[in-house]
Amino acid sequence: MNIRYILIFLIIFILNPNFESQKKDKKREETTPYQEYLILLREYRKNCRTALKPFRYDGALTTHFSYKDYDYSKEVEIATIQDQIYRLSFNANGITGDGIKIKIFDKPKKFRTRILLYEKENVTASDFIIETDIMMEELKKAKNKELENNTEFSDEERNYQKSIIEKLRVKKLYIDYVIPASERVFEEDEEGNEKRVITKAAIILAVGYSNI
Repeated sequence: MNIRYILIFLIIFILNPNFESQKKDKKREETTPYQEYLILLREYRKNCRTALKPFRYDGALTTHFSYKDYDYSKEVEIATIQDQIYRLSFNANGITGDGIKIKIFDKPKKFRTRILLYEKENVTASDFIIETDIMMEELKKAKNKELENNTEFSDEERNYQKSIIEKLRVKKLYIDYVIPASERVFEEDEEGNEKRVITKAAIILAVGYSNI
């Protein structure tokens, strides 16, 4: 008889609507700060992809980094279909420290002659989009300037080079995230030992192209 009463009590307790909320509260309490950070990043990725509309989604990349006591950069590469306009959606809400700089080039770091197509400073806790038609205008402008400074071409050759420049496209874009130096921060553990605090951050890039 006692066992039956115990079972009835357990069933009533489990079916109690407060039971599920208690479980959720307990689960929330058990979530570490880093897990909460990853949950936020998943939400930022969704928002980043949504911002591409009406462009067709082509891919996304999350770049993680930590602040050091010196400036450094991380470079990512994206491929493009030459005849399409691309939209780049950046979400920097995962950056809560000092703002970073974003620079986009037509070639990777190893090329000294690479051309800066776009630059944005102090990127932090924000989101924005940019399209490649603006970058192509910068590329053509730089190439035309090089052509003007070249005195070796005849008028006919110069006109031919201008026609080539007008049709210029890039197969790949190289995005440099420039992370600024940050002072070292230390904290003591329970035993009194100093430990450096590593500040982690992330920026998300989603890419889409015009499908018209």
